[in-house]
Amino acid sequence: MDGSEEQPVEVPKLVAGLLLALFLVGLLPVLPLAFGYPFLPSAEWASSSSTAGVAVGLISAVFVLFMVLKRSPLIPGREAKQAPGLLIMALMGYFAGRSAAVIFGPMMFTLIAGHPVELTFTVEAADSDGSMRCSRPLELQGLPFFFDRICRVPEDVRQRLTPGGHVVVIGRGTSFGVFAESVRPVD
Repeated sequence: MDGSEEQPVEVPKLVAGLLLALFLVGLLPVLPLAFGYPFLPSAEWASSSSTAGVAVGLISAVFVLFMVLKRSPLIPGREAKQAPGLLIMALMGYFAGRSAAVIFGPMMFTLIAGHPVELTFTVEAADSDGSMRCSRPLELQGLPFFFDRICRVPEDVRQRLTPGGHVVVIGRGTSFGVFAESVRPVD
């Protein structure tokens, strides 16, 4: 050996384990949504933790790309075919990291110490048709993507709302966020 061979970069197992745990923690906040119990972080929390969320999201995205490329390096001449998959993996890593930083903490605190609360949010849109997974949505301003809407809002409530108006979301929560049970317009 002449010493010029490339040596694979080794990630310490502790670092890899911690980053994998961060990735999994970032995916946990999606579970309540899947079962119809949306969690909304408070607008104040979402605003104050935004920078940290972006930083953790970027670190997580880089980690995911690094781990994917370490396990299966790019094949010369096939980079263009592999690029979409890498982009999707990076976006998933970013979303999981940001979710871990911005959503996981308030959600766990709410599960442990939550009580009946009413939090006020600003309406972004109330006239969207929605989708098969989220009919009659109410979209709220200033919240992270995927955690910025309430589904199945009664039509009589949606008709009374305008962009920039305010709603009160009622449910189990804390000042950091709420598991939405109902919504009413602020008069």
